[in-house]
Amino acid sequence: MWKLARRHFWLRGSSLSMSLICGTALAQQPYGLDSREPIGPFLNNVMPSTAGAFEFPASLSATGAFSDVRNLTPATGVIPFTVNSPLWSDGAVKSRWIAVPNDGPPYTADEQIRFAPVGEWAFPNGTVFIKHFELTTNELTGERKRLETRLLVRDTSGAVYGITYKWRSDNSDADLLPGELDEQIAITTTSGQTRIQTYTYPSRSDCLFCHNQPAKYVLGVKTHQLNGDFTYPSTGRTDNQLRNFAHLGLLNPTPSEANIATYLRSVAVTNPTATIQHRMRSWIDANCSDCHRPGGFGPGYDARFYTPLNKQNLINTYVKFRDVAGSPLYQRDNSLGPLKMPPVAKNVVHEAAMAVLRQWIASPLEMLSVYLTQDTEHIAVRFNSDVNPITAAHASNYSLDQGAIVSKARLSQEPDTVILTVSPLKEGQAYALTTSGVQDTAPSANTIWPSSRLQFTAQFIPDLNASRLANASGRVRVGTGDKVAVEGFIVRGAPTKRVMIRAVGPSLGPNGISAALADPVLELHDRTGAIIAANDNWADNANQQEIIDTGLAPQSANESTILMKLPCDQDGVPYTAVLRGANNTTGVALLEIYDLDRGLGPTVLNTSTRGWAGSGDDVLIGGVIVGQQNSTTNLRVVVRAIGPSLTAYGIADPLQDPTLAVYDGNGNRIAANDNWKDTQETELTARRMQPSYDTESALVRTLPPGNYTIIVSGKNDASGVGLVEVYAVN
Repeated sequence: MWKLARRHFWLRGSSLSMSLICGTALAQQPYGLDSREPIGPFLNNVMPSTAGAFEFPASLSATGAFSDVRNLTPATGVIPFTVNSPLWSDGAVKSRWIAVPNDGPPYTADEQIRFAPVGEWAFPNGTVFIKHFELTTNELTGERKRLETRLLVRDTSGAVYGITYKWRSDNSDADLLPGELDEQIAITTTSGQTRIQTYTYPSRSDCLFCHNQPAKYVLGVKTHQLNGDFTYPSTGRTDNQLRNFAHLGLLNPTPSEANIATYLRSVAVTNPTATIQHRMRSWIDANCSDCHRPGGFGPGYDARFYTPLNKQNLINTYVKFRDVAGSPLYQRDNSLGPLKMPPVAKNVVHEAAMAVLRQWIASPLEMLSVYLTQDTEHIAVRFNSDVNPITAAHASNYSLDQGAIVSKARLSQEPDTVILTVSPLKEGQAYALTTSGVQDTAPSANTIWPSSRLQFTAQFIPDLNASRLANASGRVRVGTGDKVAVEGFIVRGAPTKRVMIRAVGPSLGPNGISAALADPVLELHDRTGAIIAANDNWADNANQQEIIDTGLAPQSANESTILMKLPCDQDGVPYTAVLRGANNTTGVALLEIYDLDRGLGPTVLNTSTRGWAGSGDDVLIGGVIVGQQNSTTNLRVVVRAIGPSLTAYGIADPLQDPTLAVYDGNGNRIAANDNWKDTQETELTARRMQPSYDTESALVRTLPPGNYTIIVSGKNDASGVGLVEVYAVN
């Protein structure tokens, strides 16, 4: 979508140049078809001019639609085409043809399609649309079964009728179906298993349920659906379908080739290069707009692709921000029950489309903060991902309340931050910034939720030299039961803390760690113990691009990540991350927590890692990073190693006498303790942070900004479950 937006931006800046370039480039290309052959109405009057005028042909071959029915060779005058965003038909693969009656050039208006750049086309009476359906029955070999071929006929009243021909098992011909039929079809899956799929052949009344009068009867043949390339089998040439239709004299008025690039273009929901929003709106148009449109059978919203999004009544009604359960569009399209949509001939959920719809609902791109920069006439808007520079630089994508005006937008040196030039703001006053249309840089880009709003106080960014716990990690041998890895942390401040939690296993192997956990699985629990997030493979996250843009995405696809904003308050809110091996596998893993707020907002007050403490490579290792960006101040911390106290929490095999040692980033040991009372008993007691058992370890230390490693092991190489904790106390 960003490429399309860039093209439109260029067009606005140099419309004459763009038209000349497009026109020259297109004119130099051969057309997909050279000419249009004559054909009589109603496929040479073989089909009735109205339903019931006489009997329908009993077989597909008798309709005259194909000169060679076995090989699906279309009759003379029948033109193949495709659509950009096909209707979901339970996984069936479809081919399409159109026969527009004519007796050769010059063409009169009743031998041409009434063309409209936006909206529905009108077709001459006697036009026949042909659609052929096949289903892949072996997902290993790609073998297909011919199912049906449908004819939709524009009758003499301007309405339509539809009939279906079901293919014989030997593919010699297809026979007219009198009504609806369900067929059970065996399908070999990619795993070699067999599943049975019900396929529904529609009745003639079912055809008219979708091909209805409010939709102007014909659904897929329109500008945004045909504005795309198609390779014509008879010539082997690839051409834009609108360009080829115009060349053949099919369209009246004939569109200029130079204008084709400016017309709307829908895309397949499976197109990995189009934006998520573009893919989903195209799919909604193809699957829902026959009923969901003004005057249609499905009131509530307007599904038509060419209706602007802000006028469709979709957002926050049928599709709700980050609320799959509360989004009726998803709940009905993802259903096969009584409320399923579409309501006819649907026995399989379109999983690929539902995944895109979930991604759209998740809408991971959002604004994080707004601060004054340079002066009161510029604000820095930080997003949670790198933003597409084209969409980010449109001032029209932003608006301020209280009469303030956004006059200019540009990307800053930080790829996630946009600088807006605004009318002077009053320092200390509260404002709200509303944003739409901005996209991230994912291959299939996420667009910020329409009219996203962020309230802020007009102030300059505060001093960031204060130190804090920027990262905490624990390397442990992950077992099962009580021996899973557990990392706890407390966040303090308001209103939310943005953190990333990683579970790393396979990546440890190249770093000399033997028996690394092959497939770590991550859970995040709130203070009640409820699971608020979970992940197995990090790229499955809806905010995958946000994870990538942190520069901290795991190296292995099997590793896990949770990135989210966590509610917090001034008293501190605890959270617990649990790391297990998939299917109860075991091995060495690294559990990490990152503060992503760049020194702003709430802080991570405490981190702790619980895991198995053995000897050698199996000691319990904790790590912390003190400082944030340009911080220069030191941080006073309490470090503890807990063992016997864990018995009170149901741990059956605690480390009886833990020892701890702290190392700086150069590997120098800077502090150590065996029994906490031996060194800093007075300060630990005064801070009420003394361990419960004398054999547990603790120390207090002032740490300059940097990286630190904490090693917990059992005295005399003893082993057991231990807990290493770090508290920021200043």
